[in-house]
Amino acid sequence: EKLIRKLQNTLKLSGFVLRREFCNLIYEKFSSEGINIHDNDTFENCIKNLCERLEKQCVSGKSIEKEHIERAIEGCLQSGYDLHETVFSVIKAFDYPKTIYNPDRKLYSLTPKKSTFLSNANSKAQLFIDRYLSILHRTQRNFKNKLADDDKLTLQMVDFLLTLSHKTLDKTLILGCLAQATEGKYCLEDPTGMVQLDLTHARYHGGFFAENCFVLVNGYYEDKILHVSTMILPPGEEYKDSRPSFGNINYFGGLSTTPLRESKRLKEHLLKNPHNMILFFSDVWLDHPLIFEKLETLFNGMQTSPPVAFVFMGNFMSESHGSENIEILKKLFKQMGELISRYTILMNTSQFIFVPGMSDPCTPHIVPRLSLPKYAIEELLKYVPNAIFPTNPCRLQYCSKEIVLFRADILAKLMQGTLYRPQKEEIGESVARTVISQGHLSPLSLNALTVHWNFDYTLRLYPLPHLIVVGDKAESYQGAYKGCQLVNPGSFCDSGFQFKCYIPYSDT
Repeated sequence: EKLIRKLQNTLKLSGFVLRREFCNLIYEKFSSEGINIHDNDTFENCIKNLCERLEKQCVSGKSIEKEHIERAIEGCLQSGYDLHETVFSVIKAFDYPKTIYNPDRKLYSLTPKKSTFLSNANSKAQLFIDRYLSILHRTQRNFKNKLADDDKLTLQMVDFLLTLSHKTLDKTLILGCLAQATEGKYCLEDPTGMVQLDLTHARYHGGFFAENCFVLVNGYYEDKILHVSTMILPPGEEYKDSRPSFGNINYFGGLSTTPLRESKRLKEHLLKNPHNMILFFSDVWLDHPLIFEKLETLFNGMQTSPPVAFVFMGNFMSESHGSENIEILKKLFKQMGELISRYTILMNTSQFIFVPGMSDPCTPHIVPRLSLPKYAIEELLKYVPNAIFPTNPCRLQYCSKEIVLFRADILAKLMQGTLYRPQKEEIGESVARTVISQGHLSPLSLNALTVHWNFDYTLRLYPLPHLIVVGDKAESYQGAYKGCQLVNPGSFCDSGFQFKCYIPYSDT
């Protein structure tokens, strides 16, 4: 009662005469949002903000109606926050924002041009040029900012060599794309030209070196051949160093106009929920004889502390049956829906996400893959109406954490095409270093993993998220580089029903 009178008198002194019912509305709204206006400093800030918003509506000296008050309250509560802030959202690949680099302003901006599946002939070359330029700008910044003056390295393009008859590259590195001109003969290529490589005495450091990977090399150049002494991957770049290049645009996707990674409100929400977790599963074969028994055991155990989300990645059948057996998959999803619907607490609290695998119907082996067809999942949706069926890859945002999901067997393809094979205990770190240094989920040739040319940007990792989850059929592995973690939960049904649990609060 005393506070209501204080509120009414303070607003009157500011030139706004409010009816008592409006003062009650203001008090109730602020209280419901957890704002303690009994505190003098908080009270003054709220009133100041409220008056500013009423003034903007040009109601000073006029009759103030309920709609004016509600609009002003909403503005106060959202002050400093984005109206479209979401605690949890899943972003499909085809909804990602596409950015282009402006070399004059040295900033990325959103491109209004929509990509299409029917690419023209230039799109294939353009995707490699875009990848190259992104890595070039990042590497140039790294060389400029991170190296001491006495250790300065020079970064050059391929055409630097083509004008010379011979040259020893002392403290000079050439950036380019590894390409196979003929079987077993490699060359280094960039938009300025191509040079043949002699890899006889090459030493490799930290990662996989497969065809179409971008690398830094040095050695000596003679008779139109670059004799490589050292080959390394380009340096990665931490989020804090990449962030200034994106201004205030939302590079990650979602409804918000600004990146939610820096949201104060979402960071506070994360701090208040330190035990929340997200579970990741790969190769959830619904036709496996023990799958529903194991999931039932899991759901029973999770009822007391439901996770934020269950992320199930395909393939959802043990064999690639093709689209003619979609009826079997439909029945299996119906069985999955029946199982989930028995756990009301989980249904009301957790999100259920189903990411398609490379062998799931109905699109060919090409990424990004479309969501699972509606016909296959319609029965499950009757039981679990809030189930989410995104594309592959997709992005997941929980509070201020950014997570990228990708279901593909990239380790086997990297091992098959690499010039250097790391030790078994180094595999997790090597995959992480390769993917993150390339800034791309598929650092492979288009023959190894086909990509829609116009949608190659959906596989890029720039700036880096907090976590990359790669659903790989290989044995579980994980690694970290430049403040970004990469983890493979391993095949759920083929590795003793193991999965990974991620706790966003501690980033573990």
